[in-house]
Amino acid sequence: MISIKKLATSSAIAALACVSLNASAANIKVSTNVAETSTWVAGAKKFKELVETRSEGRHTVQIYPNATLASGNDRVEIEMAQAGAIDIVLKSTVWLAQLDSKFMAISLPWAFPDADSALRVMDGAPGKELNTILRKKNLQALAWGSGGFFQLYSNAGPIKTPEDIAGVKIRTPGLSLFLDSWKAVGSVPVALNFSEVFSSLQAGAIEGGISPVPLIYSSRFFEVSKHISLVNFSFEAIGLLASNVFWSGLSEADQKMIQEAATEAMRHQRQVAAEQENVQKQKMAEAGVSIYTPTPEQIAAFRAKAQDVLPPFVDKIGRGFVDSINAELAKSSS
Repeated sequence: MISIKKLATSSAIAALACVSLNASAANIKVSTNVAETSTWVAGAKKFKELVETRSEGRHTVQIYPNATLASGNDRVEIEMAQAGAIDIVLKSTVWLAQLDSKFMAISLPWAFPDADSALRVMDGAPGKELNTILRKKNLQALAWGSGGFFQLYSNAGPIKTPEDIAGVKIRTPGLSLFLDSWKAVGSVPVALNFSEVFSSLQAGAIEGGISPVPLIYSSRFFEVSKHISLVNFSFEAIGLLASNVFWSGLSEADQKMIQEAATEAMRHQRQVAAEQENVQKQKMAEAGVSIYTPTPEQIAAFRAKAQDVLPPFVDKIGRGFVDSINAELAKSSS
């Protein structure tokens, strides 16, 4: 005959096992401050598919575009992730430079010849150093994707050399690095809210700007600015970043599974981003937009113009870190 004491003990063990099982399941909240149609969300959707399949439904993933959990506020979104209120967030290196200046190195003008080179840096030693920085800020970098390069669009053109843009008013994000660089090239950079760009192009208040191709396309800037020069000005990598609060609550097996899913998801995002950009360039060309690819010599002329403004930014980033990026690039090209 089983005693009441033993039954109570068995019930307690069963209850604890049930709690443990429930604790091992998670509804993972993924937030990003971009639209549903973005390639960032394509990466998040692939992550959702892989995690839910490999956990056999034990983990579910909910994606929140447009930073709806943070009322659209980038700063609040990242703070919620650091505090554990958001489990995973997608953020660009351009924005992450606000957390640590080393991220600015990825945005340096004409630092990378192409997206593959930039992504090899993010997958290599410099990227690992950036990941270490994020861990100290309560974020775990799971994988990096591609946000593409900032390209030059203009009402007149094509823009082939710095001389072609002398005195031209172009919109740039309000980063000193961007404003100072384009002023050195010879244009007149203007910091405008993104929402004002299209109407300002129409009114002639600006005569062009810089944005990644997907934004030029989705924001319809090409309907006014009929010339695009693929100058590969500044690259942005996209981080799939987990909250340390969320990450530390996972078992080692789940950490391994989620890490592998994140790596595969952002590889998928890279591919989608490259394919989508090619399709968008083709559609804009079909709509009458001239798309010009400068020669290496012409790119070198742009880069040379911007060199004098870089030393203060390199000092802020750290010369050693910039050198490590150049070493990674040299290694991958050899």
